[in-house]
Amino acid sequence: MARIKSAWEIALEKTQDIVIDEAKLLKDKLEKEGRALAGSYLNNAEMTLDELAAKLSTYSAEDQTLVKNGIVSTVFSNISLPSDDLYTLRFSRTCDLVNLASSSNAQAMDLMNQISTFLSQYIECKKDFISRMEDQIRQAMEQNPEGMNRAQYSKMIDQNLKKMDSQYGQALENTKEALKSIL
Repeated sequence: MARIKSAWEIALEKTQDIVIDEAKLLKDKLEKEGRALAGSYLNNAEMTLDELAAKLSTYSAEDQTLVKNGIVSTVFSNISLPSDDLYTLRFSRTCDLVNLASSSNAQAMDLMNQISTFLSQYIECKKDFISRMEDQIRQAMEQNPEGMNRAQYSKMIDQNLKKMDSQYGQALENTKEALKSIL
């Protein structure tokens, strides 16, 4: 009579030939620590860049490179089109991270300044567009209150905002790619 194997025994048989890649495991761990450090810095306005640099300096030179990769990963996930003017503080701290991770690379900082200007222009363009649309709707309501189709105006505004977001988003992605090549 054949012996029935337990699930544990079957799992052990299937995993006995698996080899753990220690180097990859360490790389992933250090990059995760870098992302955590960057996240802490971005989310804690009390934390200074010097404190972050001190934490980074506790790693060996080789490990610092991997931790910085995690920091850079966080930078790229935090560069996006803003929804309001409150992005400036967070973006400033994101620039600090780039400065730290790139060892004050002038090209990287120039690109971050360009991105900052671009994001400010985006906010202004969006505000201007919304203001113009509100004026047009107000005029339409004054001229013909009964013929006013709010759903049509709302749909038109949404379509135009999506188009603008798409165009600005594509330009931002192109700039992020240029930044990636530097970092």
